[in-house]
Amino acid sequence: MQLTEKLYWYPWQGRANNCNSYLYKGEQLILFDPGHINNEFNENCLETLKSQVAKDGFSLNDLDLILCTHAHPDHIEAVGVIREQSGASFGIHRDDEFIIEAISKHFAGQDTAKLPSLEPDFYLEEGDLAPGSNPGTADEIKVIHTPGHSPGCVCFYLPSEKALISGDTVFESSIGRADLPGGDMQILGQSVEKLSRLEDVEMLLPGHMGYVSGAAAVKSNFDQIKRFFFA
Repeated sequence: MQLTEKLYWYPWQGRANNCNSYLYKGEQLILFDPGHINNEFNENCLETLKSQVAKDGFSLNDLDLILCTHAHPDHIEAVGVIREQSGASFGIHRDDEFIIEAISKHFAGQDTAKLPSLEPDFYLEEGDLAPGSNPGTADEIKVIHTPGHSPGCVCFYLPSEKALISGDTVFESSIGRADLPGGDMQILGQSVEKLSRLEDVEMLLPGHMGYVSGAAAVKSNFDQIKRFFFA
């Protein structure tokens, strides 16, 4: 589904768990959070994503860059397969490296298919990321470190689209869980507060469920979350 001239939303609508994915078509073709290959119900999440992007005239084989909000399997598992087919570079925050190692060890012990490497090509750090050959252009992405759901959680703010890709830090009317390895509810609250102070956000695009549209609705969503979970 096209959200803006350059930004597309691919919500997961299966029975079992997987994340929403986002595609940005600027100077480079960028995929955010590819998701599972197959989930616990053996739904083919990757093939579903391929079909979704094809309807908008794209192919995952043409990707230049893959960026992940964090390293949980429902956001990252398909990265290796897509990277092998596209040659795209992959970036994630270093603090989630222990999760990538755990996923790799899990698949190494299986007798089924071998999972392609999930080792990042580069690590994300808080600050400005300028994909492509023209830094300072409208394709600028702001990386915001938002630990709490996992130590290496990040969110991506796209100024040109006024859109915040929030992963599992903030949802519509809710937040990500903080009881997984490396999670911390107090730190998650600090990350939510940090995000709530961003200006000029007209779309909140989370890793699961629907998105929040309109600056007033985004602000109200943050206010509601802070009152309910962190007051």
